[in-house]
Amino acid sequence: MITKKSLFVLLAFILPVSMSAQKKQNVKTENRKLYELNQIDLHVHAGKERPVAMNDWIDLFVNDGRKVLLLLDHLELYRTPDKENEVRAAKDNVTNWYPDSTTARMRFINDLNEVTKRKDVLIFKGWEIWEGELDEGLEKEPMKYAEVIGWHISKAAWDGKAPSGKEIIQRTKQILEVQKEFPVPMIVFHPFAGYYEQVKSNAIKSGRKALQIKKEEYRYFTPEEQKELIRLVKGKSVYFEIGRNWENLWDDIVMREAFIEDIKPLADAGVKFTVSSDAHNKSSFSKLYQPEKYCIGLGITPENVNSIIEELLAIRNRKKL
Repeated sequence: MITKKSLFVLLAFILPVSMSAQKKQNVKTENRKLYELNQIDLHVHAGKERPVAMNDWIDLFVNDGRKVLLLLDHLELYRTPDKENEVRAAKDNVTNWYPDSTTARMRFINDLNEVTKRKDVLIFKGWEIWEGELDEGLEKEPMKYAEVIGWHISKAAWDGKAPSGKEIIQRTKQILEVQKEFPVPMIVFHPFAGYYEQVKSNAIKSGRKALQIKKEEYRYFTPEEQKELIRLVKGKSVYFEIGRNWENLWDDIVMREAFIEDIKPLADAGVKFTVSSDAHNKSSFSKLYQPEKYCIGLGITPENVNSIIEELLAIRNRKKL
């Protein structure tokens, strides 16, 4: 039989233990490693288009404040015939880093494997693949070596019309299917800005002034499309990029209001995002990298953007075991 005295003694023992466990849990949460938005750049071209040697290229980002990088390149560039590749390199005034198309893919991957050993910056490796290949067929062998696969959204895949909500949902369904074979985080690259720019451009071409464009005309998603996208990706390893091409668009008040209405409900519902410069050359350093300028208003927090970093580190740790 438990007396009041014995119950008091029991509670006196249990409560400190419980409070201690709770305190440890809180400390763990507080000590969670979070990178600031301007320290994260998850779309950096480091292959055939890079302007300098690999480590020198990375140094430029580190010196500019980056602490986490996703290095990649356009996979289709590695199918270019050697002669065309040589001409392109000369035209762009860059070194022909990978001149032999038969070995170029693995040489690039090996270069990425080497720089992931750097201690001054956290580096992940991947490929950027044109979205049209989801319809036309994938080159699967190089995809096996990617920690991240990014999908290049482009109006070229939609007969010159920039895709919006309906098309992005279609691509998301295809990406989820590909992910069954390649279970790595996948990013939808630059899905949004091109559509907003096209709406504005079409209105101006028709003789209207930019100030006459209504917020509703810019809207990327319908409410039903937002719900569908949330249903598809919540809890899944599919991310949507918010790139620095929004730095100037953000200053357009009407466009900004539309974008907030498109994106904030997604972020609030748990859809995950990434930030990046999409750097191809040194011009990327001509202005400040400040994704917080547009992300905070969209409800995209460091906690949200750090999700992919934590997932990638967890995958690496599992592979070590």
